[in-house]
Amino acid sequence: MRPYQTLWLLVATTAAGCGGGGGGGPDTVAAAPAPPATAPAPGPATAQQPTPAPAPSTSPAPAPTPAPTPAPTPAPTPAPTPAPTPAPTPAPAPVGSGCSVDEQQQSLYAYMRQGYFWRTQLGAGNAASATMDAYFQSLLFRPTDRYSFSQSTASFEQTFTEGRRTGYGYSLGWNSAAQSLQVRYVEPLSPVARAGLVRGDTIITIDGKSPAQVLAGELPVVSTVGVRRTFAVQDVRGVPRVLQVDSEDFPLTPVANFTTIATTRSDGTPARVGYLAYHQFTSYSSQALRDAFGSLRTDNVNELVLDLRYNGGGSVAVARDFASYVGGTATAGKVFTQLRFNDLNQGSNATYNFNNLLASQLLPALQRVVVITSADTASASELVINGLKPFVPVVLVGETTFGKPYGFVPHAYCGTTYNAVNFDSVNAQGVGGFTSGFTPTCTAADDMSRGLGDPLERRLRVALNYIVTGSCGVFAAPGKGREPDRAVGEGTDKGMFVR
Repeated sequence: MRPYQTLWLLVATTAAGCGGGGGGGPDTVAAAPAPPATAPAPGPATAQQPTPAPAPSTSPAPAPTPAPTPAPTPAPTPAPTPAPTPAPTPAPAPVGSGCSVDEQQQSLYAYMRQGYFWRTQLGAGNAASATMDAYFQSLLFRPTDRYSFSQSTASFEQTFTEGRRTGYGYSLGWNSAAQSLQVRYVEPLSPVARAGLVRGDTIITIDGKSPAQVLAGELPVVSTVGVRRTFAVQDVRGVPRVLQVDSEDFPLTPVANFTTIATTRSDGTPARVGYLAYHQFTSYSSQALRDAFGSLRTDNVNELVLDLRYNGGGSVAVARDFASYVGGTATAGKVFTQLRFNDLNQGSNATYNFNNLLASQLLPALQRVVVITSADTASASELVINGLKPFVPVVLVGETTFGKPYGFVPHAYCGTTYNAVNFDSVNAQGVGGFTSGFTPTCTAADDMSRGLGDPLERRLRVALNYIVTGSCGVFAAPGKGREPDRAVGEGTDKGMFVR
């Protein structure tokens, strides 16, 4: 199964989240659920310019096209890894023994019976499952739980702790208007980036597979280096080309872009709009985030657009620090989120307050925050939106978000990391339960013909128009709250977590 949503508030590209991050763990936290030493399994009958990190309507006329003022491009510097932060962590299973199928099933069942958020609705489990992932899936509370997933521990740690991925470094999206498969994002330090693949390129074939076959999942997953893949593409002008790319182990760049855009509001007052595209809440991106927010503060921004359209989530602690930069002095020390575990693990409930230790990077008081969203905006990204709402007006531009108010405490056993829902989350007003996602103020399609941060890219253009005029404008598209989730390739998973 592909990893899909995690809390950490894990929502990941490949796998979500690293633990801790930035300003440390929750302000109140207790030990996490530890599974019983033994428990019988059910019987057969019941059985990322960036700072890299080591990754149709009528409305008022649009505002004048703003002139972009690029922010200084910092030199690539590896972000230091913050010290480990105490967080709820289930006791690990024994290593080196107990990894037979029966023993793994017994251990996993015991863990789920103790720590799973919906433990009283735990599935019977199918002991005849062909794989441990299939057995794990048979335990989940369906259809409510569309979030829990498992993946190899090596893959999880590579993405969320090491900040790397093995593969090619591209993500694709289905352009329903053009009926084509387009490149929506390319990791800056990836092999496909060096080969010249860019956002907006249209896929003709990949390894001879048509777009329909690619969408159907007929391309094999690549998890080793040196596997050659052939891309037949054409650019936005219709010029075709063929790229041959070998898979690599490459660093991820969660801070994809940040810049300052100067414009003028309709009342004649100047606006300096900070723009930040961020793709995953990970501790290894903490320094890059500090640099980005520090630069925006130095540029004296008085408006802010957060581009979280491709951010599936990650670490709760990093999400808290991210929201602290945004909320500034208006939120310092106040409740960001509360995590609530099941009835057997009330001692693990935790409160995360906005961090007030980042004064040099905190932005000035903002009259609002505009967030660019999509159906891939999930988990920790939604946590940021929900956490800011009691204190700062939040305007959403794009699509309805995924809808994941739950998170995980990753549980590693016999080479597999199980991200089962362990807790839900609410904000300072006790509001949570956003399983239908957050509906955008202004709906707008993803404009893959232009780069992220380009003021003429449709979603950013609508965001800027809202800042200038207070309305969505003619480039918004009312009535399309949620597009089908048609993203494929690498980096399309979702989650939120604590470690």
